[in-house]
Amino acid sequence: MKYLFELSKEHKTIPTAEIIACLNSENINFSVLESNEDVFIIEIDSDKSKLQEITRRLSYTYYIDSCLFSCKPTINDIKTQATNNKIDKTGSIAIRYKNRSKNINSKQIIKTLAEIYTPGRDVALNDSDIEVRGLITDSTVHVGLKIAKIDRRQYEERKVQFRPFFSPISLHPKIARVMVNLSSIKNNEILLDPFCGTGGILIEAGIIGVKIIGSDIEEKMIVGCKKNLDFYKIKNYKLFCSDIGDIGKDIDKVDAVVTDFPYGKSTTTKGEEMHLLYERAFKNISYLLKENGKAVIGLSNKDFISLGEKYFTLVEKHDFRAHRSLTRHFVVYQI
Repeated sequence: MKYLFELSKEHKTIPTAEIIACLNSENINFSVLESNEDVFIIEIDSDKSKLQEITRRLSYTYYIDSCLFSCKPTINDIKTQATNNKIDKTGSIAIRYKNRSKNINSKQIIKTLAEIYTPGRDVALNDSDIEVRGLITDSTVHVGLKIAKIDRRQYEERKVQFRPFFSPISLHPKIARVMVNLSSIKNNEILLDPFCGTGGILIEAGIIGVKIIGSDIEEKMIVGCKKNLDFYKIKNYKLFCSDIGDIGKDIDKVDAVVTDFPYGKSTTTKGEEMHLLYERAFKNISYLLKENGKAVIGLSNKDFISLGEKYFTLVEKHDFRAHRSLTRHFVVYQI
């Protein structure tokens, strides 16, 4: 079966990388048919029930659809393809679309799809049995049947100001979630954040069923992190106050490490130079990871990426402009 992921276009590389990591976490074998800023289209042998598992994880995707067809955005091409790609499922129908082109009028396209797919069916704009989705770009119209809509509203609802304990430099929940996903962590595996702070990364990992361990050098952060985890009813966690160099005394090896390294004047390094702290952090994380485990690290300076390469293999990196004066670098390493 062919499946289409409608990407958010909020970043050039992160949406696709997140999907691939989530597919790998569920052991879904796939082949890529098309990949660009708008869509990621794959073919898999598994049934869609297995694909459904990743819908609760994704943060940079809008919808997952089963593909009907893709073609040039001309009425003749759309009519031909729609006629040749019937919908077998019975029930009421709705036709919806997203037009990402400034040059193409969507009205005639939707009218054409309706003329072919709605005869003999009840049209139900709310709670239909079948939702046909059209994604319109300058060069292509993609048409599919909606499998799932990603609940992206949840990330706004978990923003730091709604937590019992927060820091203004905390990651947005959507970014924390994508960092967790990039680790390809599986359900019930163990994830460590050795600079857990207020617990943003741990919250997102805990919500998707990952066992979590957090440590921080500041006791107040551990106390606040516990409040946040309890607030979101996350049960399977372990927290302790520790320097990055001492964490191995308290835990065994873990399946993934996901963390945002301290940076800037608002964070504490207990007077240690950033370069030395990062060196120690990479070294100790390499001891804590299981074989083939991944470390997803947030860095404020790309020059530090090479430090990690002394201990890991660099898998991928994503530059993310936080604001005008700060670009964050989310780097995936593998042991």
